[in-house]
Amino acid sequence: MDLKWLGNQYLQHASTMLRDIGQDSSVRRNARFHNLHRGERCFVLGSGPSIKEQDLGKLNGKIVMTQNHFHAHEQIRTIHPAYHVVVPKYQPKEFDADWISWLKSMDERLPGETILFFGRNTKYLVDRLGMFEGRAYYVNTGYSASVAGKAPVDITRCLMAVPTVLTQCLAIAIYMGFKEIVLVGFDLDQVCRAADRANVRFYGLSPITSNKAEIDVETSSGASGGDWVQQWMIWKQCNLLKEAAERKNIRIINATRGGLLNMFERMPYEDYLK
Repeated sequence: MDLKWLGNQYLQHASTMLRDIGQDSSVRRNARFHNLHRGERCFVLGSGPSIKEQDLGKLNGKIVMTQNHFHAHEQIRTIHPAYHVVVPKYQPKEFDADWISWLKSMDERLPGETILFFGRNTKYLVDRLGMFEGRAYYVNTGYSASVAGKAPVDITRCLMAVPTVLTQCLAIAIYMGFKEIVLVGFDLDQVCRAADRANVRFYGLSPITSNKAEIDVETSSGASGGDWVQQWMIWKQCNLLKEAAERKNIRIINATRGGLLNMFERMPYEDYLK
């Protein structure tokens, strides 16, 4: 393992610890969600192409958590997600117009009751637009899974840095106390299909995955091997989160059709709904 990279991970981890000492009120208000759904079940929907093969209409009336650009799904109003989780802002300010376009599309398509979780660093854009009043919440991230012994799941404090929205969703769902967290559509196989980037998600591309910032990062990461480091970070986080769930007697089930996410117990989506 590259020592410079590892050193940067320790620095990131340490700086997050210092930042975690005094969280602001926008993060502390997440305390209202602690064990809010104790003993209940939720379905967390990913954007992998396999989701197109699932009858999501069967989730109507169930507690559903969607993420990122999932509001593009044609059944979003039928699914009627209780929660929608968005990755922290990771592109520079010159691409704010793309993020604003993306936020507006969420406002247009998500049900008016859906509660949204954003990265704390996205708050200035949400505030500027005046959207999601009373239902926008924020999380802080930064801890490095490469040096962490346990996954932090207290959303009134800092979470791990987000390599993929799945780990952010899992931390939130664990904090909410669900007894079962069922994953659907998390193929997590982008690293094997990097040349086919327009088809690694069911909706194709979104305003923030079609811009130059995203293309440049993906091109550089693919050429340097960073894609594989990122994949390892996702797997490390998922295993840490699985252990955190087990300590709380929470069961995580992977009902995705295919995909690479093999650390969680698998069960076919159709069989599970029966």
